[in-house]
This record gives sequence, C-alpha cells and structure tokens, in this order.
Amino acid sequence: MEINWLIISAIVIGVVILVYFLIKQNKKDRKKIEEELNYTKKSDEVEINDDHNL
Repeated sequence: MEINWLIISAIVIGVVILVYFLIKQNKKDRKKIEEELNYTKKSDEVEINDDHNL
C-alpha cells in the first residue's frame, strides 16, 4: 500500500490552520474576559467618613 502524501499533507495543513485559529480565538477571549472582570462601574455612593484630615 502506497502512502498518499497529498492526503497526509492536506491533513497536516488543516491541523496547523485549526491550531492557529484556536490560539487566535483564545487570545481574543482572554482579552475580553479580562476587560469584563476588571470593569468597575462608578457608583454615586460616597464614603461615610469623607474627612481626609484624620
């Protein structure tokens, strides 16, 4: 049985493209999650003890 290099090379190229896409998507998702977790909404509440001269 002869090795079909065309099929093997197509599979290898497909795997490389898939890995590249997954790494790229992972970086986007990580950046998005970091932005969501670091987001703090400014509140209108004021501290009870506002005196800075303590």
